[in-house]
Amino acid sequence: MDSNKVIIMEVKDDYAIVMTSDFEFIKIKKKKSMTEGQKIYIVDEDICQGGDKTYLSNKNKLLRILGLIAILLGILLLAFLFNPFKKDTYATASFDGDASIELSLDKNKKITKAISRDVSIPSGELENLKGKSFEYGLDEIDDYLENDNYILASCYVPSGENDNYIDDIRTAIDKELSEVIFINANKDDVKQAQKENKTLGQYKLQNVASLSELEKYINNVNYNKLDKFVLTNSNLIKNSTHMRQQIKNKRLNDKDDDDDDDDQEDEKDDD
Repeated sequence: MDSNKVIIMEVKDDYAIVMTSDFEFIKIKKKKSMTEGQKIYIVDEDICQGGDKTYLSNKNKLLRILGLIAILLGILLLAFLFNPFKKDTYATASFDGDASIELSLDKNKKITKAISRDVSIPSGELENLKGKSFEYGLDEIDDYLENDNYILASCYVPSGENDNYIDDIRTAIDKELSEVIFINANKDDVKQAQKENKTLGQYKLQNVASLSELEKYINNVNYNKLDKFVLTNSNLIKNSTHMRQQIKNKRLNDKDDDDDDDDQEDEKDDD
C-alpha cells in the first residue's frame, strides 16, 4: 500500500479507525494529536497487524457519513450566503455623503439590492429601488447623500467583460450628483469591504496615501470642499492632519495667484 490520504473517523485508546477515499474503514495505530475529522497520510506500517480492514457498526458508519455530508453542506451554504457576487449581482456601487448607501447591479444596470451601510435609512425606504434603473436609483438617493462637501463614490465592474458599463456608470454619477470623488475598485476590494462592514468607497479611501492621489479621483478640485471632506473622513484617511495642511497651503497659493491677477487687471485699467 502506497501513502494514502485518509480521514480519521474514530479515535480509541489503542487505535484509530480511518476512512479511505474508497469509503473503506481501516484500523491503524494510534498516534499523538490524532483527532476525529483530521486528514492524514498513512502507509502499510501504520495499519494494525491482522486488521487491514475493519468496519464501524452500521449505525456509527451512517452517523459519520451523515456528519461529513452535513459539514460539507454547511460550508457550501456559508459560501453562498456570504458571497458578494451572487447570480444576479454583476457590479457594486457605493455612495457616502450624509448617508452611506450601497447598490448591487445586474448586467443591465438594474438595481438588485440597495442597503444603508450606516443603517441611517430604514430598509423599507430603499426596498422600492429593486428592479429600477441605476439612473433612477441615483435620483432617489441624491437627497440622502447631499452635503456641503464631496460625495464619495466607488464602483466595481468585472474588467474586460463590458468596457462601456463603467463609462455609463460614471456618466450617470456625474450627471445626477454634484461634486464627487470617484474611486474604481476590484473584486477583492468588495470582499474586504464587506468583511470590515464598510462601503466600497470607505474601504478604498482608507488606502489613499496622499493628497496628490486623492486629487486624481476628482474632476475639478475645490479645496474648500476637499478640506471639509478630509476633516469629515479623518477616521479613514491616513495622515489627514498633514493632508489638511497641504490643502491649506494650496488655498493660500490660489489666493495669492488671484491677488496677482487682480493687480494686473488694475494696472491695465490705469493704463
